[in-house]
Amino acid sequence: MIRDRGTRSARAAVAALTLVTSAAALAQGPALGVATWNAGWLLDAATHARWVAACGRNGWPADTAALPPAERAALAGLPFCDVHNGMRYPRDGCRTTRDDWPRAARYPADHPCRDTADLASGPAYEGKLAALRATFARLAAQGVGLVALQEVSGAAAVRAIAPDGWSVATTRELPGAPAIAQHVGIAWRRGVRVRDVALVPELADGGVPGRPLRPGLAFTVTVAGKPVHALVVHLKSGCRSRDLDAPLTDRDAKLTPGRQDAIASDCAMLRYQLPALEAWIDAHAGGDFAVLGDFNRTLLREPVAESPTYRTRLDGSAPGDPLGPCTMAREGGRWVARCAARTRALFPELNDGRPDGAVVWRARFADGGRGGGIAKGSSGDCRIEGPHGELTHDGIDHVLISESLKRRLDPSALTMRVENYTDPAGAPLRADPALALPSDHCPHVVVWTPQPRP
Repeated sequence: MIRDRGTRSARAAVAALTLVTSAAALAQGPALGVATWNAGWLLDAATHARWVAACGRNGWPADTAALPPAERAALAGLPFCDVHNGMRYPRDGCRTTRDDWPRAARYPADHPCRDTADLASGPAYEGKLAALRATFARLAAQGVGLVALQEVSGAAAVRAIAPDGWSVATTRELPGAPAIAQHVGIAWRRGVRVRDVALVPELADGGVPGRPLRPGLAFTVTVAGKPVHALVVHLKSGCRSRDLDAPLTDRDAKLTPGRQDAIASDCAMLRYQLPALEAWIDAHAGGDFAVLGDFNRTLLREPVAESPTYRTRLDGSAPGDPLGPCTMAREGGRWVARCAARTRALFPELNDGRPDGAVVWRARFADGGRGGGIAKGSSGDCRIEGPHGELTHDGIDHVLISESLKRRLDPSALTMRVENYTDPAGAPLRADPALALPSDHCPHVVVWTPQPRP
């Protein structure tokens, strides 16, 4: 996370300004408030019960490899047994050896490395749902009518937090979806026209056998009387800002071999997904489209395109040249992507202008720092303070729109803000070992207002 010093009063002023700006945009015409929101391993009640039962009867294992095949099968498609444990992450942020830290999956309520409540019990998990419901209701009251969601177990999980009367669709219910714990989806209020909901299975292929990633969800939404093709994504994690095809540097020599292998493998799988993402954009080039979700990539820190001072490709080719195909190979303890081209960044590859119309624009924060930095207290600062520090992610949730869509929307469509969590009194939420963590991401909101007709 990139943060600078700020004040609570500055944060409040920025929040008020962005809300006024959003309200003004909504007042200009048939605007559509749009949000992307990673809900943090959101489970419906039945899935939560299955997860607790399967992990519990096996002693809440941190590693399932030694379990009998039948028990591993029972855990397939469910969260890892150390999810929602409320403990400090990354684990090296808290140093103790008590209760076998950090090797166990669950820990006592009074453990010194606890940030938030353990959500393995139904009543504790209801605390998470209540916070998400309140935030969803606040979004709806602000005029948001379409929400792209990530890390949901399925439609039932989304319905548990969505306002009454909203419709829901997720990849879990679509034919061909992989049996995984995290899906993507959409929710939309009555009156918003959504159709042609479809699975994008190519994004679930990370090239590693038996390890599916999250698929995409494509749909069409009507904005000011015209269709917009949209894609919800949740890309591979673990490679936020490293060069995709050369992620390790000399500075990483101090890391353990296992950590180096993990970084290389994560970047390789994200690199493997990139041709599929670019193919979807190229298929809709020249028209109105949007891509939104958790990219697990600091896109605002990447160059817009090639320039005399920045070369995207490591092999001398141009971003408009083919990115793939790719194959995955095992080299020692890591996976390596072997592709037709070697590249450094994601955004310049998507924004390469080939074919004609394959141009995308990134929504930015009105008070964003130079180079994509996110200042403390700014409109892009998702913040939940915990006993051991910050508990949220910044800079990896994005909304991209095509050049064609940009031309018919008000310029404010490219201004994004986060909606932070609050406590029942309306104050900024602070983590506590007795309270549930709603999510480690905040909703990111834009308003699509059509340009006035001449």
